[in-house]
This record gives sequence, structure tokens and C-alpha cells, in this order.
Amino acid sequence: MTVREHIVEKLNKLLNAGLTTFKTSDIQELAYIGRHDFGKFLGSTETYTREFRRMRTDGIIKVRKLDRVNRQQVWVINKVRS
Repeated sequence: MTVREHIVEKLNKLLNAGLTTFKTSDIQELAYIGRHDFGKFLGSTETYTREFRRMRTDGIIKVRKLDRVNRQQVWVINKVRS
């Protein structure tokens, strides 16, 4: 599994659960979740942040920024493309 696939999987799980908001730190925490789930790090927290930014730029995901909460950027998922 790649970092991109891991992010897509996480966002789709949120959507399927009826949740549409998440924080940037939720994406960064996937690095540690990946180590637990796959037995190794797929990438660092910074790698997940960079890939999340690329996915937004490339149109893989469509998200909207909300106001920050406690210095954390909050996002609303509009669309996730596999």
C-alpha cells in the first residue's frame, strides 16, 4: 500500500461512516496507524502531509478549508477519487 492509497482509504472510510470533516493531524497520524496495521512505516508524518497536498493539487480529492480550531486546520471532504 502506498501513502496515497492509505489516505484515500481513510477518507473513504470517513465518508462511508457519514463523517465529512477531519483535521490535518488526522492525516499525519496515519503514519503511525500504518506502522500498526502494516508492520512498517509507509512514510513519515511529513510525507503524509506532502502527499495530501499533492492529492488536493492533482484533483484526486476535493476538500474545503474551514476555520482553524486550536491551530489545527479543519477540512470538509467534498469528493474522493480512487
